[in-house]
Amino acid sequence: MSKPRCYFGFRSPYSRLGLHKLERAGIDCTLIPFTGPPDGAPFFDPMTSKPKLAYYAADVARMSARMGLEVTLPNPFDVDFTPANTAFFALDRIGLGMAFALAVSDARWARGEDVSDIDVLENCARQVGATSPLSELMLDDAALKQAVVRGRAMVAEDGVFGVPFISWNGQHYWGHDRMDLFLEEFAAPATA
Repeated sequence: MSKPRCYFGFRSPYSRLGLHKLERAGIDCTLIPFTGPPDGAPFFDPMTSKPKLAYYAADVARMSARMGLEVTLPNPFDVDFTPANTAFFALDRIGLGMAFALAVSDARWARGEDVSDIDVLENCARQVGATSPLSELMLDDAALKQAVVRGRAMVAEDGVFGVPFISWNGQHYWGHDRMDLFLEEFAAPATA
């Protein structure tokens, strides 16, 4: 049985919900920040549809409440997620990836914080137990750059078009509502 790959994005409130489901279930997976669809594939932004955006706002509040999570719309909404993604890769290589992904997602979606702000990211890193400052952890090195390139290659390999998205044993699960199906199938004993 292969290790599941879970694609997430700090931009998506549904990604936050999916990360919390995985964490609560104790699933060990490879986390990959979603930095956009594979090259040449369009991105269908829910922000471009007023009815879909209105639905999202109501649904995110409803689904967050069901999971016992608070929600606050971030301001500003669209920010540069590169610092958060880079910080994730730096924290992931010291074993704090899931905790940091949750901390940043909660900073954005529970408290409405700007996760492109290095001070917000630094607070998240300290919150999850990082003992070195992000400036040291995010030094411009070849290993960190390679992790970013490898993440983009996995996005293309798995055909990821949105988050949360899990790829496991040749199956794909897109959306936080499909996390339950993944968790059921992941926990089921393999049949001979």
